[in-house]
Amino acid sequence: MVIVSIDRDRCVGSGNCVFWAPATFTLGDDGVSVPVEPYGDDAERIMVAAEGCPTRAISVTGVDAPTPGAGRRRTTGGTDADRSD
Repeated sequence: MVIVSIDRDRCVGSGNCVFWAPATFTLGDDGVSVPVEPYGDDAERIMVAAEGCPTRAISVTGVDAPTPGAGRRRTTGGTDADRSD
C-alpha cells in the first residue's frame, strides 16, 4: 500500500510531480500539488516524483514503495576508481 501526502506549505507548484507521475498528482487551482490517485502510477514513478520535488514536499510511505536508490550498488570507503556502479 502506497500512501502519498503533500506538505502544502512547502509545495511551490513546480509541477515535477505531475511530470513524473501524472496519474497520481495534479496541480490544484491554487497551483499547489494534490495527490489525486495514490495508485495512479507504479511505486517507482511515484518515488521518482517525490525525489524530484525541489522542496521535498512529497512524502511516500508504504510497503510497496521502493527504497530511494534501490538497485544502485554503493560502496563505502575507497576512491571512485574502486566503485563498481
